[in-house]
Amino acid sequence: MVKVYKNATVLVGPELRAVENAALILDKEYIAEIKPDYRGTGIDLNRAIVIPGFVDAHTHIADCGAKDLAVGLPTVEAVSPPDSVKYSYLRDLSPAELVRVMHHGAREMLAAGIAMFADFREGGAVGTMLLQEAVSELPIKAVVFSEPTTSPQEWSHYLSETGKISKTADGIGIGDITQLTDDQLTALKCTLDARGSKLAVHIAETKKAQQASCKQWDRSEVKRILEVSPDLLVHMTNASSDDIDATAATGVPVVCCPRTNCILGDGIPPLYDLWRVGIPLSLGTDNFMFTSPNMFREMDFFSRIVRGQGNMPDAIDARAVLAIATIGGARALGLADEYGSLETGKVASFIILDPSSPNLWPVHNIYSAIVHRAGVADIRLVVARGQELHQGGNER
Repeated sequence: MVKVYKNATVLVGPELRAVENAALILDKEYIAEIKPDYRGTGIDLNRAIVIPGFVDAHTHIADCGAKDLAVGLPTVEAVSPPDSVKYSYLRDLSPAELVRVMHHGAREMLAAGIAMFADFREGGAVGTMLLQEAVSELPIKAVVFSEPTTSPQEWSHYLSETGKISKTADGIGIGDITQLTDDQLTALKCTLDARGSKLAVHIAETKKAQQASCKQWDRSEVKRILEVSPDLLVHMTNASSDDIDATAATGVPVVCCPRTNCILGDGIPPLYDLWRVGIPLSLGTDNFMFTSPNMFREMDFFSRIVRGQGNMPDAIDARAVLAIATIGGARALGLADEYGSLETGKVASFIILDPSSPNLWPVHNIYSAIVHRAGVADIRLVVARGQELHQGGNER
């Protein structure tokens, strides 16, 4: 079924080139063509702004039902296994309740224009399958990095569990590498590589984690994990300048989650330095307990921190920030051929913004308006995999 959305300013391609009076021509759930100066029939968007669906590159969706339960607590008491508020909450949920909570979280993300997300999923292979069940009927792409339930101290069982996880998940997500020896990290990465699975790691999230690594292993968390060539690093909140330079030399992508880092008191991540040295960056909203899955807010916060840390108003431009929130996440997750930009052949997931809304009128710089002023309330319509989902803030 072909559908045409016309008379819009469409941000096209990975470079987000603004094409006015353009039409998006859809064939089912894919973009068949983006046509400038289109004069044919179709759904008139009345000069709306069309941007790619966001890629939320780091989430903990299961915590959706525990919103604000642990605000004011340090990271260890709030979210660390096994006895934090987060894990106590998760233990009390039945599988059916967990599916319901995650389904609600995914719908919340769709309403905010998120087309794809990457989740650090607790509960091993079972937890992975519950998340996949939760999103099975929704037009959102879930990339799952599963956390093993076995302790690395039971190494043979731990490695066996990662094998089972790799059959259902996209990879393994590790919250703390200090408890893994160098040999174990190497063996884990080799096992995952052999199975085509990825290794994603929370890294340098807290000062205590960095200090513990230096005390036990004589080097930082970052230096240790880079030795095994991870696929994705999350946070880098307390990374040193040497850590940042070493990461840049490898080209490993980093997911920044500044709003959650700040509310947990873990620090303001060195975003300017991460950006300055050319590390491939993406954005994540992280934990539903503390932070809404709102990429508009994440972009705005990120942009302002980079400029403030750099002491330069032009330390980064808004178009680059929007790219980090879209194609940057898709590249980090290895799915840039399907998501992250509006191009022929890609999945038709995009956000239609109302340029007549108070936040977006008048628009003198379209990229700055989107990054620094736009919000969920300015969304006229969300289209995900060709389906119209939310119009004027109401679910369809």
